Amino acid sequence: MIAKIIPIKSVRKSNFSALIQYLTDPQDKSERVSQIKVSNCYTDDLTASLLEIQNTQEMNKRAKSDKTCHLVLSFPEGERLSLADLNAIEEQFCDALGFADHQRISVVHDDTNNLHMHIAINKIHPGNLTIHNPYYDYKKVAKLCEQIEQEYGLTSINHETLSDKSSRVAQEIETRTGVESLLGWIKRECLDELKQSGNWQDLHVVLKTHGLAIKERGNGFVLVANNGVAVKASSVDRSLSKGNLTQRLGAFVQNDHSEQPSRSNTKQYQPKPLQNRIDTSELYARYQQEQSDSVRQRTTQWIMLRQNRDRLIERAKREAKLKLNLIKSITAGRLAKKALYATAHQQVKTTIAVIKSDYQKAYQHSKARHSRMGWLDWLTFEAKNGNAEALVVLRSRRSGQFNGNQVSAKQSSDGFSTDGHFKDSLVESITKIGTVTYKAGSTIIRDDGKRLIVLPDTSREALVDILQVAMKKYGSHLAINGTESFRLEIAQVAVQNQMRITFDDKELEQYRQQLMKQHDLSRAQSVGGMRSATSNSRRSL
Repeated sequence: MIAKIIPIKSVRKSNFSALIQYLTDPQDKSERVSQIKVSNCYTDDLTASLLEIQNTQEMNKRAKSDKTCHLVLSFPEGERLSLADLNAIEEQFCDALGFADHQRISVVHDDTNNLHMHIAINKIHPGNLTIHNPYYDYKKVAKLCEQIEQEYGLTSINHETLSDKSSRVAQEIETRTGVESLLGWIKRECLDELKQSGNWQDLHVVLKTHGLAIKERGNGFVLVANNGVAVKASSVDRSLSKGNLTQRLGAFVQNDHSEQPSRSNTKQYQPKPLQNRIDTSELYARYQQEQSDSVRQRTTQWIMLRQNRDRLIERAKREAKLKLNLIKSITAGRLAKKALYATAHQQVKTTIAVIKSDYQKAYQHSKARHSRMGWLDWLTFEAKNGNAEALVVLRSRRSGQFNGNQVSAKQSSDGFSTDGHFKDSLVESITKIGTVTYKAGSTIIRDDGKRLIVLPDTSREALVDILQVAMKKYGSHLAINGTESFRLEIAQVAVQNQMRITFDDKELEQYRQQLMKQHDLSRAQSVGGMRSATSNSRRSL
């Protein structure tokens, strides 16, 4: 499992209610929010507890740091724990971080491939009203993760806290965006050469060969690519910090451009998708073109909105000026004119306020309509709108084996296929590794292209719907993988509902056939009993 405290870098963003509003928003999904749990408040009611937590935070006027701790617990794909186990794990983390008595609200999300829990904690103690900031929290979190993995039999993940920070940052950026970052590209392409440079001129040559330049900015250095993207030099590696470089190479020397590498030998950083098996060049070119068009349309629309706002305000002012001149020319008493001036002034203020309000609404609408989309967000948007190629690209990002409960075909293909079994209008969501969530009747189906994913505690009625979908997709011969109890339950459901399916696992198929014989025998006995009772009743007549 992975546990991470999400840093809030500005006090303006530290809004407990806004965080909970986002976490509890279903976002038009049936199974996004599995549980909302309130702890250490006088009531379990969400609205009342939010007011209580906000009042507690406002009673501390001295704390200048963020008053909210946002902790996220994420579990590997296919590993699902019960809500009771999740609540126990939540308490363990809060105890370890010193928040045992603090007010908190936890929300379990189940709309992605990885089950995860968000814990919003009030750092202000409800009793003594002091703020608590855990000391060396990342060490405590890493140690507790290892302990919980052993206790619950979860997949072991490396929680080493001394790993290279720049590598972790690059990995997080590239995992989140699906696009190669400048930081990661520099580390892979030329970091070793930069470290071996003996003077500033050699360093400049290496940078120039890779389409980079080093510049002073603030108290440090930045590395700038030809396309204008920049990254802090110290973020790439600590040896490239200003202090370390000047200590090793002397005072900073600007590039004199005396040695220009040939264009054929120059490498350049270009953002591109991190795909090794599928050619995404055409799809990515289309994505870039659409984003460029969106930016251009947004800029044009904003200019038009501002011009229209200014034109309306100017017209309102002209009309107000005409009214003032008219009032000035009429014959009336001093008090009457004063009242007319006040009325005209209030009218123009109200008109301008309405114009500005309408502009803000139109501006926000335009901003939402033409907002920039990341590569993976664009792929999910396209896949939901029926773009099969985008769905294949998303599914190619899946790494590792899925170990959870699943129903699939007899032989699983190594390719990254898609199908038109689900209707686009029924699709609820598509994850960034291509798992499609859609409805079959009243049951939520999770389909990653190779298998149907079955969550723990799925009802037998839902299992019937899942098996029916599997028969339409894969045929009557199915592969059932997962826990032993799940496999046996699937066989029982198939027999009880007289489904004409077989299983590729010999032992499970034998179990199904045995259940089928017992079911046929009990049914025959039941029919025979009914016939005997009918015959006896006729004789008695």
